[in-house]
Amino acid sequence: MHSVHHFASSAEAYDASLEEGVVRENDVLVIATEGIVGLASTDPIAVTTASGALKAFPAMSSEMLLVELAHDEAAIGRAVDEALRHRLLVADHFLTFAGPSHLILSSEVRRTLTRDDIMVTTDALDRRIAGLRDRAATVDPESSEGLFLRQALAQLAGARERLGIDPRPTR
Repeated sequence: MHSVHHFASSAEAYDASLEEGVVRENDVLVIATEGIVGLASTDPIAVTTASGALKAFPAMSSEMLLVELAHDEAAIGRAVDEALRHRLLVADHFLTFAGPSHLILSSEVRRTLTRDDIMVTTDALDRRIAGLRDRAATVDPESSEGLFLRQALAQLAGARERLGIDPRPTR
């Protein structure tokens, strides 16, 4: 029987994994204050994007993870399910181990845009805004088309402004 242990810090969880005591190999380690869930072993690992004192594994296939790690699929699945239960961000390469009991919500999926994606999108928005401004100049502003164009321009300008905010670094 494997247990779930809660710790105040990842350093405390790491130390507990190495000591002879209640924490055993393959037990799930939860450090909610740091947003970390991992698995106990002689070199405890994190399944979340945050790792703290636990070892973070680089992205690789699930088959390679099973070869590289001292943990089996069931143990990794328990840790992933626990992280998802706490609504913590699980490293993408561990998500394949999620059990069927956890429905991944759209709010749990992170979509990441690169700087190139953002540049292409802002360029497309700028071109669309310029085209709509040219078109708006040729219609009566009080007509239904004029009102529609004004609303569309406001929405596009807002989207363009949000994309202009410096994005978080990507992997």
